[in-house]
Amino acid sequence: MTTPSDTADPAGAADAGGHGEWSPDAPADEADVLIALRFAERATRKAIAEELAGTVLHTGQELVLAKLLHHGSLPVARLAKVLDVEVPTATKTTQRMEAAGLVRRVKSTTDARQVGIELTDRGVELAHTVQEIYDRAGRRALAQLTPEDRRLLRNLLWTITGTLEDLTHL
Repeated sequence: MTTPSDTADPAGAADAGGHGEWSPDAPADEADVLIALRFAERATRKAIAEELAGTVLHTGQELVLAKLLHHGSLPVARLAKVLDVEVPTATKTTQRMEAAGLVRRVKSTTDARQVGIELTDRGVELAHTVQEIYDRAGRRALAQLTPEDRRLLRNLLWTITGTLEDLTHL
């Protein structure tokens, strides 16, 4: 298993190709952990992007499909909030996806001023394909972890996410 070779010097680690041997028994200070998170996130994005290359999706659009599949029709502002992006970003993304036939705009049945975004049949089909892509990538990424390690990792990551999000809202 590899991680940044010199987490005390992140720039040096990147210059050396960003990877080297590491010891699971070595002390892990705050910077070590955050650097490992960044490398894991980068590797995850790369693995997903490679799989998405065989679809019509651009990176990030798979998250729109997943959220709409889970939540159903959402106004763009609510979709932006769920995705943690700005409204103009969500608007542009959904316009591209609408042009590709993956989503459609639907008027609200309760408020004529509201327009929701929902998946088309093609979008639903692709959302299921995306789930399969994430499942495959997850199996590869977590192959060396026990079920208990996976549960612990998930919980720790959500704890870190919540803590950092709380700090940005001070």
